[in-house]
Amino acid sequence: MNRRARTRTLALLLFTLYCVLYGTFVLVAAFGTFHEGKATGGLARGAFAGLSWGVVGGFGLIVGAFLLALAYAFVARDEETGS
Repeated sequence: MNRRARTRTLALLLFTLYCVLYGTFVLVAAFGTFHEGKATGGLARGAFAGLSWGVVGGFGLIVGAFLLALAYAFVARDEETGS
């Protein structure tokens, strides 16, 4: 497998990982947070510093996407050209 194919495979793997994490977040937000129209648990519960798990999880997804992008950029870079 050449370098281009490996980076393409890595990109698809990281994209799939992020989609699973995001999908899990959305499912918990949609089905695990409300009961009979009231915020009862899941992402509505307080985490720390007055923030809910929804806010913490949302920022976690943003930071996670950034870290996955950095990981891809590090692995996919070309040592010869530095790009």
